Amino acid sequence: MNMPASNSGERDSQNPSAVSATGRGRFRHVVVLGDVLLDAYHSIDKTPGKFEEALLPGTRDQWKISVISSAKIERAGSALALPRDATHALIFIEGNHAIESSGLLDARPEAFGQTLEELARAADEFEVTLNRLIQVAQAARLVIMVCTMYPPNYKAAARQRAAGAALAIFNDRVTKRAAEARVSLIDLRLTCNEPEDYDKPTQLSQSGLQKMANVIRFAMLELDGGARRSEVFF
Repeated sequence: MNMPASNSGERDSQNPSAVSATGRGRFRHVVVLGDVLLDAYHSIDKTPGKFEEALLPGTRDQWKISVISSAKIERAGSALALPRDATHALIFIEGNHAIESSGLLDARPEAFGQTLEELARAADEFEVTLNRLIQVAQAARLVIMVCTMYPPNYKAAARQRAAGAALAIFNDRVTKRAAEARVSLIDLRLTCNEPEDYDKPTQLSQSGLQKMANVIRFAMLELDGGARRSEVFF
């Protein structure tokens, strides 16, 4: 596992995402805000206990994982209540599938600027959702981590370049919002970067999921010490 790289940003003792987990013992309840584990990974058993064992083997008595979709958060509005025993929030919206299904990679626009405009409009909508998820986690005073989107793994070089360029627009919004909120970033572009990490061009394999889970677990353990600067983990 790679070590975290610190980034710029001042220590902020008032940062809600940096609330210390000291005194909570070894138990950690991670609330995943977003759709990544719901939409793409139907094969993961979501039964309590089995879910944790699939992602964090051997730690089921120390970790609990809940997933709340972006759509559910939007529907609930101000009435949304996160689990009372939640300790960490992992914000992760997976965009590879969305870009693939949008048809943007196959479109033949009249001008290059048209494609950029369409991508920028989609990224604007994505950023609104991302900001809402960060606000929900901050209101609950959880330790917050925001994930970048991992790159796709297309065999066709031209499609891989096009998809990577599109994803960069979305990941730019992720890093900007994480920096503004002074929360830590988990950069999956540097974690899931080998062909064996993928089952499908836009879906991680079990080994890829395990690599992702390992770096997230490492980040949580590092952040449990209390208030600190925003950092990048990979």
